[in-house]
Amino acid sequence: MELWIGAVNLGFLYAFMAIGTYITYKLYSFPDITIDGTFTTGAATASILIVNGWNPLTVLPVAFLVGSLAGFITGFIHTRFRIEGLLAGILVMTGLYSVNLHIMGKSNIPLLNDPTFVSLLAFYNPGLNPEFWNFLVLITTIVLFWMVVSLFLRTDFGLTMRSTGNNPVMIAAQGVSVVRNKIFGISLANGLVGISGALIAQYQGFADIGMGIGSIIFSLASVIIGEAILHSRSIFIQVLGVILGSVIFRLAVALALYLGMNPNDLKILTALFVLATLITTQFFRKKHEGRFTRMFHHHARIFRWSFLILFVLLFVFFVVKNRPKKENDAHRPRIGLLLANQSSLMTNTRNGFYDELRKLDYRPGENCEIIELNAEGDIPMNRTMVDHLVSAGVDVLVPVSTASTQAAITKVKEIPVVFATVANPFSIQAGFSDSNHLPNVTGVYGSAPSYELLKLFTMMKHGKQKIGTLYNPAFPNTKVNLADLHKALKSYPQLELSEVSVSGTSEVYQAAQSLAAKGISAFILINDLTVFNALESVIRVSRAQKIPVYSNDAERLQDGVLLVYGYEYYVSGMQAAHLVDRVLKGENPGKIPFERFKITSFGINYDMADQLGVIFPDSIRKAATITFIHNKLNKQPLVLPEDREIQTKTH
Repeated sequence: MELWIGAVNLGFLYAFMAIGTYITYKLYSFPDITIDGTFTTGAATASILIVNGWNPLTVLPVAFLVGSLAGFITGFIHTRFRIEGLLAGILVMTGLYSVNLHIMGKSNIPLLNDPTFVSLLAFYNPGLNPEFWNFLVLITTIVLFWMVVSLFLRTDFGLTMRSTGNNPVMIAAQGVSVVRNKIFGISLANGLVGISGALIAQYQGFADIGMGIGSIIFSLASVIIGEAILHSRSIFIQVLGVILGSVIFRLAVALALYLGMNPNDLKILTALFVLATLITTQFFRKKHEGRFTRMFHHHARIFRWSFLILFVLLFVFFVVKNRPKKENDAHRPRIGLLLANQSSLMTNTRNGFYDELRKLDYRPGENCEIIELNAEGDIPMNRTMVDHLVSAGVDVLVPVSTASTQAAITKVKEIPVVFATVANPFSIQAGFSDSNHLPNVTGVYGSAPSYELLKLFTMMKHGKQKIGTLYNPAFPNTKVNLADLHKALKSYPQLELSEVSVSGTSEVYQAAQSLAAKGISAFILINDLTVFNALESVIRVSRAQKIPVYSNDAERLQDGVLLVYGYEYYVSGMQAAHLVDRVLKGENPGKIPFERFKITSFGINYDMADQLGVIFPDSIRKAATITFIHNKLNKQPLVLPEDREIQTKTH
């Protein structure tokens, strides 16, 4: 029940964004990609104001205003400078990335302990199921919203807006400013998107810099589904169709999860459905005299319904496993594993978790069941996946990454949660200390051991040195690791740090070149997903400029890094498996302290040393637990300490 009602509630909240897309796309034939940025802007603005004491409802008009401002800029660029609409939207969306980071001050703002509209509704809950109570309030709100938007678009001004998109030449002949009307419409649309972002941030319990990615496709899908179901000239029916389309799309996502579909398949199905419907719509608009075309135009509704049915049937085609069984054998525990994406950090954690579970005599499919889901980088998807795992009746939920953990701890209050591969659980309000934390939560965390890495660097290079680092400020774990690096540098006054931020993998090579031009002695890489996804770019500069790379990611040695010192994420999964074992055997997760990563690895790359002309001191050679020589990786087996104390030994 949680899965389906939660999907409907998400559909209501995303309906504000869908109506915004309806205004730009259907009224002005202008699919405004600005919404990918304004959705996050609304979320960022609302979250930062709530954290600073604002009422969760009074932040909504502010989110509307900042979203409208972004839309105004897009409309102004598009109309005044005659910049093509799509390009204008891309320009503003790109700029909003930096603006949103400045608004938030960091890449992620947790709202777990702050008032939101959800907590406000909970205060007035007469005793109903929380999601059902939210549904009753939201459906009332969305009906009022539907009536207000529909009545507005039937006013003289609303009719002028609609006519501006249909026939701008005629409207201009009537003495109406097409430019002003278009700017107003785009501003209004993005204001509604800002409200949607503000509501979603409160509903999921946090705002994240990446939460708006792909919004234009999902909102277009809602508009098109609505048109297929309720195709009508009546503006009331059109707006209602968009709202229903938003709800149906979210229910389709829930159905995909229920059937066990890979989220990647859902995205390609959505894209194909939007494409097919657009092509069909264009075909219907042709006014040829041929009998064949007239027949198809006459039966347009039949074909729209056919595409909708095909969309649903394709879900079945892409099913990759049977839906989970509802019965839950007391002797066969059910574990829900939620990964944020397919990066090596996540998959290595997953592999360690599975391998260690087998050592603990948990055999998936035999004496236990593991339901594994992957959000594939879609941050809002984590919330829906948590709902699915709760509905599936898991005995323990294991989120891997900060984003997945935030979604879990915000939603789940009764089921034990054991997180893994989180840099700082306290920054997302999972607790105040290792022993003082949420009553149903425990897990494994650890930021990069920057102090030890710098110590090893000073053993290799003496005297005053300039070092460089690259990072993407969009990731909360990166911000934690960067702060740790700055803190560690206070113990090494002879080191001067130059840093460059990037927003994507395409920028890494040029950023590395800029650091090399500043005369750095080494790249000191903190754990950052964007940089490591483009590590080859850094290695190219390293080889060309003879600048060694040091890293806190112990799994990057064979990728061309000279020296690594840090945690292996495989170990995070191993430790999480032991915590899950304790919880399943009856221990209270609230009384199990958070654990730091217990095993550090120290590795050196002899092949890269030969290429760079570097000679390792004897102390470094003897201390290394991993070596890479002649393209072969040699490492000591990873074995967790017998005790459960945090291992702090430095090699």
